Amino acid sequence: MKMLEKYHDEMLSCTGCAFCKKSYAAYEFPEKESDYPKGKIMLAYGLYTKELEENMEMVRALQKCTLCKRCEVDCPSLIKITDIIKAARFELSTLLPEHEILVDNFRRTNNILGEENFERDGSRIAFIMGCMVKKEMKDAVISLFDKLGVDVTIVGGCCGHPIEKIGRKVETDIGKKLREKNIEKVVLSCPNGMLALREFNPMHITQFVLSLNPEMKREEKRYIYHDSSFLGRYLGIYDEPRELIGRVANLVEFDERRERAKQCGGEIEFRRAFPQEAEELAMHLIKEAREKNATIVTASPHCYGHLKEYGEVVDIVHLLERSII
Repeated sequence: MKMLEKYHDEMLSCTGCAFCKKSYAAYEFPEKESDYPKGKIMLAYGLYTKELEENMEMVRALQKCTLCKRCEVDCPSLIKITDIIKAARFELSTLLPEHEILVDNFRRTNNILGEENFERDGSRIAFIMGCMVKKEMKDAVISLFDKLGVDVTIVGGCCGHPIEKIGRKVETDIGKKLREKNIEKVVLSCPNGMLALREFNPMHITQFVLSLNPEMKREEKRYIYHDSSFLGRYLGIYDEPRELIGRVANLVEFDERRERAKQCGGEIEFRRAFPQEAEELAMHLIKEAREKNATIVTASPHCYGHLKEYGEVVDIVHLLERSII
């Protein structure tokens, strides 16, 4: 239990106050204590002390969490809830069947979705395409950099971060490729990839576009920005997407935003294992956007791939590609 050992004091610091339940109040899917963060801490402690034995019910309970950190915003004891849950996952000997498929896809294709990766050579500025390589995203990325006048190198393959979130380590060759190509600047649209590639000081695509300050055309449309949990609460990137949206259209805000933004359920490992819960999370955002007569813009391809199944959603890469003159 080496992973959990470092969180021994953290687990004991949980008072069971239930403030971490606040952000779950609007949802129907939490039905028992283990569906809430404090229940997962109790499971993790029981796993650590060996008072509880691992079984599939425990595995599902510990995996039924997006690791979005929303609960930590309300925790008066400042407990690192997501770190505890993630550490507990590394102690589990069993994966959910849906997660076994993702790991197998990665090992076979270097892509958790099992899709063919895309790469091309260019300058010492690299864009990490990651696992989201469907034509609509790939074509938008290529066109965007062409409009920016950047001969970008595109590096394919999954960063492995979704696999790490379920409690397993995998080897990825992205870092090796970046070094071999003498890449000087790394750009991503995926927050998961930014977290996995911290050592390269990556830029989010919104930060990169703002640094170039391109001319952009404006459209009279209402867009409501959804803060990705991993871009926002993990990486602290809140302002850049909003500034770009505000330049090209009318920006509307969700009632809960920035560090208090709702999770959309779009993380691949979560929605594959818990599709009903992921749908409910998405529909709350879709409903509010419709009430405000606005189209959702997201700055995470994971969020976009999920939310577009339920309503009108635009990935910020697509918005920028069609707005830059």
